[in-house]
Amino acid sequence: MRKTDLSLERRKLLVPVASHSGAFALIPPLTPRVDQLTGLQGLQGEVSRAHTALANLQTLMEGLPNPDLVTRTADRREAVRSSQIEGTYSGINELLTYEATGSDEGLPPDVRVTLNYVTSLEYGLQQVRVHGTTAFTSELVKELHARLMSGVDYIWTPGEFRDKQNWIGGLKIDQARFVPPPAANVPDCMNDLISMLRYVPAEEDQIEIPIVVRMAVVHAQFETIHPFFDGNGRVGRILLPLMLAAEGYPTVYLSGYLKDNQREYYDTLAGVQTRGKWAEWIKFFAIGVDAAVQESISMSLGLGAILRKWKDIVSGLGLRRQSVLYKFPELMLGTPVLTAHKAKDALGISFPSASAALALLEEKEILVQREKHQRYRTFYAKDVIELLNRLAGIAGSGMSS
Repeated sequence: MRKTDLSLERRKLLVPVASHSGAFALIPPLTPRVDQLTGLQGLQGEVSRAHTALANLQTLMEGLPNPDLVTRTADRREAVRSSQIEGTYSGINELLTYEATGSDEGLPPDVRVTLNYVTSLEYGLQQVRVHGTTAFTSELVKELHARLMSGVDYIWTPGEFRDKQNWIGGLKIDQARFVPPPAANVPDCMNDLISMLRYVPAEEDQIEIPIVVRMAVVHAQFETIHPFFDGNGRVGRILLPLMLAAEGYPTVYLSGYLKDNQREYYDTLAGVQTRGKWAEWIKFFAIGVDAAVQESISMSLGLGAILRKWKDIVSGLGLRRQSVLYKFPELMLGTPVLTAHKAKDALGISFPSASAALALLEEKEILVQREKHQRYRTFYAKDVIELLNRLAGIAGSGMSS
């Protein structure tokens, strides 16, 4: 990180890095309040569209009979896409297979950390849905990281802020694109960030900072602090749906947009970090929220249509009203890869009943069975997998590993 890459104001925030002679780290200014976010007036259109989109999604989700099924599938899709930004190879099919079977045979080795993302995300959502914004603490952020990095190749202690200097980009610190604050400053920087996560307008604020703007600010500030040795990007992206859920909004996942626009994602973030260029970043982010909401609406409508189709097929079989098969459409929507053991445990039925139901659903071409996977016969709800892959712009059925 060269001083010439920084604005004059940002150069004043540089401090020497004790462990690296001649290197400097940047202690970011406090999380900006509304009067410090210059250029916001010119972004009213983008921010307003993002908020309108959120309201439309909220109305749609409130009309669904079981929105948790949609959310469960969306959580896993987000885990895949956010992890892929960091260079992982596991797709939605691999993640769902691993979750269903517990075996990573024939799957990318990074499928475990992708499932960890789901664990971390769902834990965070549970906390904020119970406690609201008061759930946001440094301890929660550490716990998200601990769950994300548990049991994987991470040589430091999961869930602990770094105790040494790190940097972004480059093999050596003098080649870095950006050098975050020294480790000794991380706790104070994070405490300041938590205040934005638990946002309450100050008395002198003439207007409140909209949730979309606050999400953009939090993500950029978290990436600037870079409190962990690894996993910062993923934890930073997990915080975004948590902010929405904490304030009663439906969860929206931006990783698909960020991955599709990865160069602009990094460049606009760097603009904030090195030059305090908030307007460009917030505009990019607000457009992303709008795009992510439209995709969420398409997914919700698509999954709803699939569920109605499945229920019609099952109803047309002339089964007894108490047949376990009536329980399967909703199960398959939220868990589109199944084994008989998984179905047995989820529905509280016998293994023979689960096996018979899966066989009948395969016969009706609702499920597709893959080749034997270790001890398990694995069934895929092809309509759901195809929808998820189609929304991601992936051609074909996505049924191959």
